[in-house]
Amino acid sequence: MNFTTLPPEIVSGQLHEGPGPGSLTEAAAAWARLATRLHTAVADYRAVTSKLVAGWEGPAPAPDGAAPYVEWLSATAIRAEQAATQAAAAASAHEAALAATVPPPSIAANRVLLGSLILANPLGLAAPAIADTEAEYERMWARGAAAMYAYAEASANAAALTPFTLPPGRPAQGTWTLESAPQVVEAGRQLIAAAPGALRALSSSPLATFDVSLAPVTSPLSKLSSLTAPSDVAIAQLNSLNKAAALQCLLPNRRVARAATIPVAVGRATSVGGLSVPRAWAAAAAPLAVCPGTVA
Repeated sequence: MNFTTLPPEIVSGQLHEGPGPGSLTEAAAAWARLATRLHTAVADYRAVTSKLVAGWEGPAPAPDGAAPYVEWLSATAIRAEQAATQAAAAASAHEAALAATVPPPSIAANRVLLGSLILANPLGLAAPAIADTEAEYERMWARGAAAMYAYAEASANAAALTPFTLPPGRPAQGTWTLESAPQVVEAGRQLIAAAPGALRALSSSPLATFDVSLAPVTSPLSKLSSLTAPSDVAIAQLNSLNKAAALQCLLPNRRVARAATIPVAVGRATSVGGLSVPRAWAAAAAPLAVCPGTVA
């Protein structure tokens, strides 16, 4: 876009009266928080799996299967950090453009002064003052165009992001599998694909608002906020496995049994005495033997 065709009233007016860099600043903070949570999840995964490998039985320790996912999660955290940095750079570019342009009141004052000089110049005595006023207005025009060109370049640089990658192939039945990872990665792809266009629309057309430009990616951005929810569940499962491994080390002659899955049903309780209990309880309960010396 040729910014030299836009008068300073439009450039400065839209920049000062527009939505501002608030949404970019919030996006940068959200990406930074997400990166922190991902790095924390990576550290937790590595801490748990490192303890499990030592006491794991079998030819190939199953916790080793989590290594590709940990590396992918670490790479995703790095890309989230980059997204936070780029969003902050875009916000800084907007603030720099705002500071580089002439405030609208100064432009309006120049126009009012020009009008008053023209009205008070029947004999041409104010011609030098009129020329100075026009020259000042032209400098304002050039200043606004230069600010917008710099803003467009900075926004384009900030829009350069590394796409998120899909996680490695899923194992057969890994407890560390992130079930929602493909959907989250796809949401990240949509957001990254839309961000450059939104930034360029904001820099190339002062009449466009950033909120409207980002409207198509509002839903993907909300999905990204739940990225670490599956990892939290996986970490909890790995912690339980770690406890089982610790008990196995303490009791080497006994094998720690896994907790059986408890079926859940509504309105199908079984009565045991005066209590209502799940039906599986009655099936699993063994008859109690009366100990000698006890009162039946």
